[in-house]
Amino acid sequence: MNKDKAPTILYLITKSNFGGAQKYVFELAVEAKRRGYNVAVAGGGTGEACATTGLLFEKLSAAEVDTHHITHFMRDMSIKRELLAFFAIWRLLRKIKPDVLHVTSSKAGGIGAAAGRLAGIQRIVFTSHGLTVDETWRPRWQRALIYCATWTTMRLCHQSIMITNETFKRAQNLPLMKDRVSLVHNGIQPIDFIEREEARTSLAPQLPSNTLIIGGIGELHPNKNWQAAVAALTSLPENVHLFIMGEGEERDSLDRLIKHHHLAHRAHLLGHKDKAARFLKAFDVFILPSKKEGLPYVLLEAGLAELPTIASNLPGNHDIIETGQSGLLISPAPDFIATSVSMLLRDQGMQRRLGQALHKTVTTTFSPDRMYDKTFAIYFKGKQ
Repeated sequence: MNKDKAPTILYLITKSNFGGAQKYVFELAVEAKRRGYNVAVAGGGTGEACATTGLLFEKLSAAEVDTHHITHFMRDMSIKRELLAFFAIWRLLRKIKPDVLHVTSSKAGGIGAAAGRLAGIQRIVFTSHGLTVDETWRPRWQRALIYCATWTTMRLCHQSIMITNETFKRAQNLPLMKDRVSLVHNGIQPIDFIEREEARTSLAPQLPSNTLIIGGIGELHPNKNWQAAVAALTSLPENVHLFIMGEGEERDSLDRLIKHHHLAHRAHLLGHKDKAARFLKAFDVFILPSKKEGLPYVLLEAGLAELPTIASNLPGNHDIIETGQSGLLISPAPDFIATSVSMLLRDQGMQRRLGQALHKTVTTTFSPDRMYDKTFAIYFKGKQ
């Protein structure tokens, strides 16, 4: 590495919408640029073949970070498009010649790491936002292939970052991985929250004053399991409303489910909200009913807002919430969600206690500076 020239870092991600993985890339890229590195971000569109780029690229452009659209990246598998994406990434790497290639998400990880090796990149780092093999609803043969692909990706990379304690321990136990895995928790910046009444008025100006709001932030995707939250609403009192901030491929099916249960007046799909976390003070209870998570930013955001929080009993969520002490971790089935929400709404003392405890955990454990320092140390270990 030339000490007289600022190192170049290229981030690669599959999709350029703005979920947790994209927020992670955005914050690292902006901080790397602030610290004087040459930075670029490459990624696909919003999920479909040849889709246009999403909010991540808009935010990066506003922050004056260079972006590169990999047009053949998409969520679903296509051998032809994966090959086209591979050669597009290889050509980009040959052009930019980054000192560090940081790949994140499973598809960008595998294809990007292989292209990086072929292009002779000297430092390739992979961040796993949750092991894809944990998608237990897939057929066993698919999970076996995913396991092999994950292991291969991690071997192609010089170092892999796990963002939860549980995945870190499991990754260390994979064959030949013990010294190639690091644990780096996500960090979160302070949020300029909109006060409760203003936030509620902004989100839904016509709500009665006695309305209780439960809800969350997240992509409308099967992994997020919003169907369970909608179904839970059928067992809750009429003055309880569900707010979901986010957009995605499941909007139509969620709309149909809401109409099926006659909940159009109580279940509100609010779509994408810029800086959605700023509105969290509008909520009485935050819920995250996901089937799969890494270490979700939205739980950190709920903690900063001091919200009582109900989340799925998943490994990454354990790094943030101690059930009964700083939130409730449950099986994300409609009846468990409804029962937990009812218990919290009846007990304002518990709401305050859980919200305050989660706030303390987030502010003391999930420092952004700690995340940045550890990540950049991994990039340049033994290189500077």
